[in-house]
Amino acid sequence: MTAVTPDDDRAGAPGDRGTVATDTAPEAAPPPRPPDRARLLTPRVVATLLVDGTLAAVVAVVCVLYRVPPHPSDPLNYFDAATTFPSAAAYAAAHQLVRTGLIIPLRLAQEVFGYSQTAYLLVPVLASLLLVMSVHALGTLLFNRFVGVAAAMLTLFNSVVFPDLTQPLPDLMATALLAAALVLSVALRQNRPWAAATGRRRVGTLILIGALLGWSYLTREYIVFCWPLMPLLLARRIPLRQQAWLLLPLAVVAVGETALDTVVFHDPLIRLRGAADHGSVGTPTTDDYIGQSPRWYLTRLPTILSTTPEGLFLKAAMVAIVVGALFSRRIFFLLVWALLFYVPLVTLGGLIDPEAPKLRILKERYWLPLVPALLLAAAGGLWLLLNNRIRAVPFLRARTRLAAGVAGVATLVVAAVPAGVAQHARAGNLADPVNQTYAANGGTQWEAFRSWLDAHAGEVHTIWADKRTIRPLGIYVRPPIGGPLWHGRLRVLPVRTRPAAGDHVVLYSAYSGVCVSCRVGEQRLLGRPVRPPANWHRVFGSHGRMVEVYEVR
Repeated sequence: MTAVTPDDDRAGAPGDRGTVATDTAPEAAPPPRPPDRARLLTPRVVATLLVDGTLAAVVAVVCVLYRVPPHPSDPLNYFDAATTFPSAAAYAAAHQLVRTGLIIPLRLAQEVFGYSQTAYLLVPVLASLLLVMSVHALGTLLFNRFVGVAAAMLTLFNSVVFPDLTQPLPDLMATALLAAALVLSVALRQNRPWAAATGRRRVGTLILIGALLGWSYLTREYIVFCWPLMPLLLARRIPLRQQAWLLLPLAVVAVGETALDTVVFHDPLIRLRGAADHGSVGTPTTDDYIGQSPRWYLTRLPTILSTTPEGLFLKAAMVAIVVGALFSRRIFFLLVWALLFYVPLVTLGGLIDPEAPKLRILKERYWLPLVPALLLAAAGGLWLLLNNRIRAVPFLRARTRLAAGVAGVATLVVAAVPAGVAQHARAGNLADPVNQTYAANGGTQWEAFRSWLDAHAGEVHTIWADKRTIRPLGIYVRPPIGGPLWHGRLRVLPVRTRPAAGDHVVLYSAYSGVCVSCRVGEQRLLGRPVRPPANWHRVFGSHGRMVEVYEVR
């Protein structure tokens, strides 16, 4: 017989290896028995399924309860770009049009659910689920399941991450794809059977890692700063010739994007040009990152973390990742992750050229790829510290598993504190416009409008709104999952022409800071503060006067 190596997929039953041929015919082998369910569903597997299933369910419930309405800015830009893909959308900028890693999944969701609220929410919710579960997997692989759950909980409720859980934005999705690629890379390094049991499986895992990295680049180009983590993990564990499989999907992505950009935009380098120009052009509300001192750029991260309710904990996590790296190789790896992203982000964000920064690093979501590293280091470092202290107790000195469990439970309890602080502020501080948008806090005014429109569809024929408000309005004149709801016309409210009698006008956030651009547009049309004309009769008003409908008489 031909020798069979442990990595060979041709390996049969364990008794096949090393079999010596004889002159006598072998006895007929008994038919293979199906796997014993009791052997498959061991207590460890059952516990894993329960924890993973519960965590995934919590993420889904949180996303549903704290969904936010579409905002007429970047999130709707990407959603509208998906509608017209590959043609250019009316609102999306050049650097947004090329982020096909987000736009194509959004387009697929629209093909299934139409231009609807479900299509808007589906992709970011799946990305959020992938991010939290990947952080959980990384914590489990690097440390243990207690750390994995603690880090996942901290990630889910983190104040930098939370506002983007249900918004189609590229930063969270790229971070989730990076985290998933890191999970597979760590599994290969640790020779986990589900990722590296055979040579063919290792190759498949490497190709999947490359596909995830390519997808992350198509979603948000600056995620490439963290790509060196993969060869760092695979070095001396996977032969270089085998690692080359990782490059195959990256080559496909490079060729495919070049061809698409050449055909559609007539510029194969449009992504790089758009990214380079984007940061150096400020707007009236975001130009204060231009021309600052070097210290301003270097301290952006701690400054942003300080503005969150759990800011003290997050700054402590920054200290922990530096100190912990001196004592733990696993935390040192997380520090490398953080530095690989921090250094180029700050450098391109204005440190070397304050007058022409390439990235707007004052935005919280720009720092998202660094957040999982901080939270994993915080949870892992806390467990290492507690486990070391607990094992000093005489009763637990020889009971290492019990000591590790006690340390794990203590880690979960401590991690619940900053998560609880962030959630308490989120649910209690309704003066914050961001908190007002969450459905759990009453941010369902657009959905209430949709219910009203469904009940009065036959009476409403034309709806007017300013050019900002009409964008989210276009989603809520349709059912949550596509299909017909209303068959009238939407029209942009002009400055001089007034709607005719019988028409309806929608005002959104005219008296709040939830959508500042909507309020400014309505003030330009109707005065400051907004005063509807005398012949406009209000026929619908949500709580807080967030969404109002007027009938022209």
